[in-house]
Amino acid sequence: MNKIITAYVVSLLVVVNIYADTCTCESLNADITALQTTVTQQQDLVSKLSDDIGVMADRIGVMADRIVVTEKLLSETLLALTGNSTLTNTVALTSPADSTDGSKTTAPDMTLSNSATTYLLHASTTSTFDRAKSIVIYIDSDDALTNAWSQVADLAGTNSDVIYIAVQSIDGSVISGLSNSAKLTLK
Repeated sequence: MNKIITAYVVSLLVVVNIYADTCTCESLNADITALQTTVTQQQDLVSKLSDDIGVMADRIGVMADRIVVTEKLLSETLLALTGNSTLTNTVALTSPADSTDGSKTTAPDMTLSNSATTYLLHASTTSTFDRAKSIVIYIDSDDALTNAWSQVADLAGTNSDVIYIAVQSIDGSVISGLSNSAKLTLK
């Protein structure tokens, strides 16, 4: 930016020097004022472009994070659905079904493919389970699920009735990969 301003000033001085005989103070002041206005406009434009580039970079970072999370969810779900337990300890959420209605006050019946009764319940307002928009709750009984369900309903909030849930089963000290997710519309 300093080079641009310097170039304008040098250009103005050259023009003033060439036309010194015909240049008046009023016209010189008008030229300087026009130059100041142009420089200020360009500074504002560069500042706005800089801000826009920063916003764009932030959005690209968020998108990249979502891609990584989605690929991880897809790979773990594929392993669970194919039954390839030699690669990882997997579990599938078989109930509630995806895209079903749920209650804000009553927890759904949770059924895991490995019949586990102890698990981590993941709830999110996004299908990619973004950390900032998700909670993880330790569940070891139906009563614990019933007591924790209000946290899930609170996460959904009043503006959105859609919540995504998934689980990780716990068997002793072994925690499974994240299950498939189920989208619930809470009413």
